[in-house]
Order: sequence, then C-alpha cells, then structure tokens
Amino acid sequence: MRAMTGHAVNQYLHLSHNLTTPLATISPYGYNYKQGAFPIERISSLALMQTKIRTPLAIEKWSPIELSLFETSMSLYGKQFNLVSKAVKTKSVREVIELYYLWKKSDHYKSWKRGFECLIDAEDDVIAEESNNNT
Repeated sequence: MRAMTGHAVNQYLHLSHNLTTPLATISPYGYNYKQGAFPIERISSLALMQTKIRTPLAIEKWSPIELSLFETSMSLYGKQFNLVSKAVKTKSVREVIELYYLWKKSDHYKSWKRGFECLIDAEDDVIAEESNNNT
C-alpha cells in the first residue's frame, strides 16, 4: 500500500512538473553550443504558476467542502444548476455550470455515476419483485 502511494505521488509530481515547465532543453549554462543558440533565461515553475496572465482552472477555485456540496446537490437536484448554486451558497450559477462541464469529463464523475447506477438497478429489482408479488 505504501509503495503504491509513493508511486502515485511520484506520478502526480512528475505530471505537474511536466505541465508547468517548458519542454526546451538547455545546458547548465543556458547556452547550447550544438545548436548555436543564444543563452536564454529559464522560466521557473513558481513563476509560471504565479504569473498574472495565467488564468486559474475552475477546479482551483473550489474548496473540498464546496466540491462535496456540489456532488451531493447534483445527486439531489440533477442539472438544476440554480438549486445546486443555492446549496453550495458560495458559488454563482455560472461557476457551478463551469465546474459541471469539467467534472463531467473526469474519471471521478464516471465512478460517481457508477455508484448511482448500482442504486438504480437495485431499486428496479425491488420494483420488479413487488410487481411479481402483487400478481
């Protein structure tokens, strides 16, 4: 379990590093003599994350509690985004819709939805049993 967790952390760090650092390879001195390129300044990951031109992702604007409220209210209200927004209380309808479309594309959404499909199948079985008992 611990080795798997360490592996997952390493993968996450590797992916986040790849997202935030440029793919250009330069020598330790900033000059690649083989390509005859001029020295360039390497942009740090921290600078990329803090730049004013970077727009934060919708998911970054949500706290874990707000995400939990979002998922719970989605299970209660479905796509009635105005009710979901009222349940979350700190997000506008626009922000809820923005998150919804990102969330729907995630693997987490697929596993969340499978949980409800199991419940629906179980309810269908109960209804079928009741109708068989009534006849």
